[in-house]
Amino acid sequence: MVVRTCSLVAVAATVLAGCASLPTPRSEAIHYALTTDASLRELASQCQSLSPQLESKATQTQRDWWRRNGAAVSAADYGLLQLNWDQQTAPIEDQRAYLSMQVIEMVQSDASEQVTDWLDDRPERNCERELTAFQDGERDLSRNSDHFETLVTLQNDEKQQMADVDQARVINARYRRFGRSLFVVEQKLQAQGCNQPQVSILRNEWPLEVYDAVCSDSSYVLMQCEWGRCDTLR
Repeated sequence: MVVRTCSLVAVAATVLAGCASLPTPRSEAIHYALTTDASLRELASQCQSLSPQLESKATQTQRDWWRRNGAAVSAADYGLLQLNWDQQTAPIEDQRAYLSMQVIEMVQSDASEQVTDWLDDRPERNCERELTAFQDGERDLSRNSDHFETLVTLQNDEKQQMADVDQARVINARYRRFGRSLFVVEQKLQAQGCNQPQVSILRNEWPLEVYDAVCSDSSYVLMQCEWGRCDTLR
């Protein structure tokens, strides 16, 4: 798995402290879970286009892996929420929203780099190998016992916090004020030749987000994101 010495999850954890502070076990576990999930999503997307057999295997692998690991990924996402928003008020909220967008951008970048490394110059053969590794549980989050213990703790924290209806309402209101995939969307648009895009969020129900953009040539792009991975709809 791709490892960065200074991840933006760690930056979020230290509140604009940059790389002067070392990543904490909690922030490392969050990054581990979110990046592993994003890597599988990117791997499945690339493999699905290679053959009908790989398309079927990629779909089933994602479904099976999420059934085993989805709760831990959701716990990591909640942990990121805590790192960014605990007991903070505006204007700090805007700064932390910016950090949250940076984290999602880095997770997607790490995932893309990892999949490129996995597939190398023989994508079809390597797709089969990597999908099998996910399907057989070799890349289950529980394989890293230290990180998984942290994720289980976060999962329990989430259950306790969300049991408080008023507190959950406050957290969710803050959580959904900002589109967290904005930077990923802007990168994708620019890569597609959409210059100076004017981006608006149409649906903000994380992990599902829908954005529209008007480019400098007046062309229109609609983009949908799920857990920070974004694809053009039209």
